[in-house]
Amino acid sequence: MESTAQQMTIEEANVVHFDKAAKEGYDDNPFVEQVSKQFADLIREKCTLGKENTSMMDYACGTGQMSRKLEPYVQKVIGVDISQGMIDYYNKRASDLGIPPEKMQAVYVSSLKGDDSDLDGQKFDIIVCSQAYHHFPDINKVTKDLTNLLKPGTGRLFIADLMQYDRATDSQSGDNAPQHLHHHHHHHHHHQQHHQHQHHQHHQHHHHEPPTESQSPPPSDAHREPFSGPSVAHQGGFTSDQITRVFDSAGLQDIEFIPNAASAEIANRHVQLFVAMGRRP
Repeated sequence: MESTAQQMTIEEANVVHFDKAAKEGYDDNPFVEQVSKQFADLIREKCTLGKENTSMMDYACGTGQMSRKLEPYVQKVIGVDISQGMIDYYNKRASDLGIPPEKMQAVYVSSLKGDDSDLDGQKFDIIVCSQAYHHFPDINKVTKDLTNLLKPGTGRLFIADLMQYDRATDSQSGDNAPQHLHHHHHHHHHHQQHHQHQHHQHHQHHHHEPPTESQSPPPSDAHREPFSGPSVAHQGGFTSDQITRVFDSAGLQDIEFIPNAASAEIANRHVQLFVAMGRRP
């Protein structure tokens, strides 16, 4: 079990990391751009968005890559993050593009409570979370809290993150192994909930801290962790069973896991990401 002190260390590391990244060209990161485009395109394929009636939340929104790609197709977007640096960049970029705050705006939220006090009781048609789940120590709680923010009956959650990979060989399940991750999964049954321990949101995406000098031997470019550093709670990616179990325990239905839904280059390697989605009943 992780202690509260350890949890806070991860949260604080995320704030420090992304406040810094916001000032150092994060928005121009090709990896983030490539994945965001593929993820946004898939969301548009999977659900009908409406300029007049679709409300969207971009959770762990960062500089707003996902928000900007989907903003033209929805009524409004609210970005949520724990990094004030990211929020400031997000809002300035929206303003520079001539997008009014009532159409697209980011807000600071230190943690979700999981009740109707979150986001002043607003409920959303879609919630997206791109490349951030590996920063959350407790993905069960985050998923339940996000589910609570969806409109009952129709609201849908979409997440994208790294597919499972073998940390010893640096090979991903999606690269060459004929494992079950390859198959399209529609899960409607219940699984035993696997508990992790956390209570805050810990945000966001990529190019984390480089390996420290104390690591010996240092990893080669071919065997470097895609996402690493003190802001990362989960290394090794996620399996379809793991994500489906979490969605199931949050009460989501029509759960779908799409392996190899996006791919991009990071740290001199090609990585595959999944997209998972579910609907609040």
